Amino acid sequence: MPAAVQAAEQEKPKLSKAVATPLAAAQKAMAAKQWDAALAEIKKAQSVEKRTPAEDYQIDEFLGYILVQQKKYGQAAPVFERMLNSGLVPADQVNDRTKAVAQMYFQEKDYRKSSEWAKKWLAKNPASEDMSVLLGQANYLLEDYKGAATVMSGVVANAEKAGQVPKENYIQIVLSSQFKLDNKDGVAEALKKMVRYHPKPEYWDQLTDVYRRKQNGDRVTLGYYRLMSDVGALKAKGDYVEMSQLAIEAGVPGEAEQTMQKGMDSGVLKTDDKTEQGRFTRLYDAAKKQATADRASLAQQAKEAEKAPQGQASVGLGQAYISYGMYDEAIAAIQAGIKKGGVTDLDEAQVSLGLAQMKKGQKDAARQSFKAVKADGKWADLASLWTLRTYS
Repeated sequence: MPAAVQAAEQEKPKLSKAVATPLAAAQKAMAAKQWDAALAEIKKAQSVEKRTPAEDYQIDEFLGYILVQQKKYGQAAPVFERMLNSGLVPADQVNDRTKAVAQMYFQEKDYRKSSEWAKKWLAKNPASEDMSVLLGQANYLLEDYKGAATVMSGVVANAEKAGQVPKENYIQIVLSSQFKLDNKDGVAEALKKMVRYHPKPEYWDQLTDVYRRKQNGDRVTLGYYRLMSDVGALKAKGDYVEMSQLAIEAGVPGEAEQTMQKGMDSGVLKTDDKTEQGRFTRLYDAAKKQATADRASLAQQAKEAEKAPQGQASVGLGQAYISYGMYDEAIAAIQAGIKKGGVTDLDEAQVSLGLAQMKKGQKDAARQSFKAVKADGKWADLASLWTLRTYS
């Protein structure tokens, strides 16, 4: 912007005396920051008839500068737009002034004009983050949700390519846009970005809700509950109860006991309703009783698994070990079962192995285990979410 003042001191196309005189007076007032006096002189120059394009341009240079100094951006933006459209702006100033026009219109909430000028600037500077964000925000506020999602997805992708963490509010614009478009796949992908870089429980809650309602069977549902518990998204009493029941049915009562204990300790499974509280207590007692017997039989289970001709017994043993926090033993047992072959559900075994490895802190190994799950199988979505979890 200061270049507008300096321009008066440089060689310019000759101005008529009628225009030059008030502009000189305006420049003097500008130097003293007497903006109202300067504007009065500008108006005198504007009143001159039969002005040349060069004179109009010089008047606008002074006027635009004054308006910016007064923070009258709504009035300044059309002046700068007029100068840019005149074709008289020096080539080395076009970019900066184009950007300024887009920013001023945005500040004045003229999002359509802001979007128009942001696109012009981005056509020559496509990798700019700040102007892409401005365009994405303008599109969103114009209810052009498809445009907003496209632009902001690009901003997020560029940050990832540069090895940076995309800002949460950038992904939020993508997420909200996809939601407005009722694009469930787009919502899921945006939520994946959220939990990858900003793993808050509320984002995990939304993301697991997208996937866990698919009809993939009780064991996969239990897998989603495990993930929800791990990320702090297990909150409803019904979820605690169902997870515990599914764990018992899956042969891991130790997990059921821990889940019920967690629900009671957090207060979720405490109620003044005696009938309901009784159900919680009975389920907890049953899980605890079975877990005690199961834990005592681990050594015998290990012997039987070793002798078994197929590996499912070892995988089941490994899953039991996980429920008791015995991750070294779990990893060894599941790997032995997979190697032996004859596993009932190899993808489930890979997910269990990855979970044990992750809990042990072996995140790279865990990602490889999750990656081994078939991309078109019923465990694929859960494996991809556990992979995201390894980054937090």
